[in-house]
Amino acid sequence: MLSEEVVKAVEKVKPSIVNVSTVKMVYEFFFYAFPVHGVGSGIVVDEEGLFLTNHHVIRGSDRIQASFYDGLMMEGRVVGVDPSLDIALVKVDGANLKPAELGDSDTLRVGEIVIAVGNPLGLAGEPTVTMGVVSALDRQIVSRELFFPELIQTDAAINPGNSGGPLVNLKGEVVAVNTAIIPFAQGISFAIPISSIKPLIESFKKYGRIVKPWLGVKTIDVNRQITNYYSLG
Repeated sequence: MLSEEVVKAVEKVKPSIVNVSTVKMVYEFFFYAFPVHGVGSGIVVDEEGLFLTNHHVIRGSDRIQASFYDGLMMEGRVVGVDPSLDIALVKVDGANLKPAELGDSDTLRVGEIVIAVGNPLGLAGEPTVTMGVVSALDRQIVSRELFFPELIQTDAAINPGNSGGPLVNLKGEVVAVNTAIIPFAQGISFAIPISSIKPLIESFKKYGRIVKPWLGVKTIDVNRQITNYYSLG
């Protein structure tokens, strides 16, 4: 039965969900400071305390607190970021955690059932579970700060606080990381494919930091003057 498959998938991934709470100190005139609190979700990817979340969840934070499924609460520190992909890696010390099983987002099909798990609005207690389908693949989304070329679109309900949490298939495998919604729309949410994130995790485990290839190229528009100068016509 479908309901039993969903229950098993959720039970498999729940121990790997992280409730992320952040504090950022904001300074006003006369050096008066007040805390701004934020919430998000995360996914354990390493038994030794490494978990991933969205970069926008922890960006600029002075303090990160991670709460785990068994009630354990620990201070986290950022050990790697990829702002262009909106992904951050956070580490807690001395933890014996259960990592989630990472699936293959390249095999996803439109119409496939997916499950979003996370901590919307910072609600206390167990993670919140919603279900939907893969609505579209390779969605391109442009924001004021980021360009996402290949997001997964889903109608599984995602709310503030879900960011950084997993989108899983019926096998309980993480196939994407929930990252964005369109506030004025209904049933339109977006997640980052896990296949884009795996190289970051592997890079950190190998080098102790995120290493990405880059090409030192600058482009310019070719106008008539440049065409004539270099005889490009």
